[in-house]
Amino acid sequence: MLKIILQIHHKSCWGSEINLKFPIIKFSSIDCRWIKGKVAHILLAAGDSSSFDKIVSYLKDRRDVKSVELLSKTSSEMYVRVITKKDNRYSQFSDIFFKNNCFTAAPTRFEDKYEVWTLGTSEKKNIAKIYSFLKKKYPVKIRYIKDESISPKLTAKQREVLIHAGYFGYYNWPRKKSATEIASLLKIPKTVFLSHLRKAESKIINGFLSE
Repeated sequence: MLKIILQIHHKSCWGSEINLKFPIIKFSSIDCRWIKGKVAHILLAAGDSSSFDKIVSYLKDRRDVKSVELLSKTSSEMYVRVITKKDNRYSQFSDIFFKNNCFTAAPTRFEDKYEVWTLGTSEKKNIAKIYSFLKKKYPVKIRYIKDESISPKLTAKQREVLIHAGYFGYYNWPRKKSATEIASLLKIPKTVFLSHLRKAESKIINGFLSE
């Protein structure tokens, strides 16, 4: 798998402006997908909780945001689902990436005025296509690019639930969120979440023991 990290300034997009508005908060999108023609992010805001309500209000007031749903909030972290408009007026990087067979390999970070995307793909030509398109319209910089192996081979769904389990603190002790809570956030049955998670864990452990 080819892994690439892109730093992009997406002028007038909430992703490139939210950290400028709230510089003391760390922002990342731990999930990005299309839902009924719109782009949905699960946004993690980490830091001073006194800013959390202001962040939600800020996003709701933006013209490029269709809706904001509070998923959970603690004294140090907040998760919200942000549905972003996708039409001729509001372009989305995710469209470009998905259409050129690239996928998000790590949470997307929002740092200063930049969106930092970590992508994976199987062929160099896919990276060439998206970079060629982006540099014509946006300030973009390649932070990292490398051919990395994936072992063991996980399915897309197994990789997805494993990443979410990690970022929602499922493997912390004590656990930050239970399987029931994470499955609810992802809007999938708990049994489905645990099935994919256990299969992913089994592959990783068996791969480690066989080395």
